[in-house]
Amino acid sequence: MSLAQKPETGALELCTLLVLSTAHMSLQTAQDWMPGCPWSCFEKGDYGWFMYVCDDVGITEATGIPQEIRSAIHVAKRNACTWIMWDRDGPVVEELPEYDWEATERTTA
Repeated sequence: MSLAQKPETGALELCTLLVLSTAHMSLQTAQDWMPGCPWSCFEKGDYGWFMYVCDDVGITEATGIPQEIRSAIHVAKRNACTWIMWDRDGPVVEELPEYDWEATERTTA
């Protein structure tokens, strides 16, 4: 099949990805929690992550899961997204909290 031909119905499996600014994640969560995320989560170059929208509420609502992660997952689920792409240049969403990483770095330095 050439690239110009439409594939057979059902030949592709697609998913929806929610793109969010890393401003919706605290610096502490980014540095301390993300490296040990208890479900599929992968670094995206130097400035972000791909996070699976875990559907096991026993995991996502467990003690120790940062509130900003829970909130982002709720937005993703409501919009039928399978993944969240956290990106430094991603959009800021009004309903989610914002964190100032630079201010946090200044106060902890």
